[in-house]
Amino acid sequence: MKKWVLAGAFILVAVTAAVIYQFAGSGGAALNGVEVDWRLLGEMDYVTGNSSSELKALDGKTVKIPGFMVPLEDDQREVVEFLLVPSPQACIHVPPPPPNQMVYVKMKRGTDAAVGPIWVHGTLNLVTKKSMYGDASFELIGEAIEPYK
Repeated sequence: MKKWVLAGAFILVAVTAAVIYQFAGSGGAALNGVEVDWRLLGEMDYVTGNSSSELKALDGKTVKIPGFMVPLEDDQREVVEFLLVPSPQACIHVPPPPPNQMVYVKMKRGTDAAVGPIWVHGTLNLVTKKSMYGDASFELIGEAIEPYK
């Protein structure tokens, strides 16, 4: 039993190290972006397209946003496009969340599908993007994801 526990611990450490390497190695420069929360994203009036000056100042800037991944592709091994939503309850049902509560993410390189909360790092664009699940008020050109801590 002790050998199994030690082997399990070794595998866990190896997997954790591989995941950390994947996140750090997939665009380390983007990992220092401005932290953006969902209250700030909610300041986008998705009907008129108007937003606060604080939100406008982030257009085209490197940011990191927390949330939950909703993949837009069938390939469960490698995800390139997904919606980022503020909570796991914001999964895509009818009606979908409002556009200012969805970020369309297009990763520069494929990444593993994430089940729990994550940080997504990349360049934020204030532009409406359409998807099969509804409109998103934001586009993020993704550099890396990492587990939310």
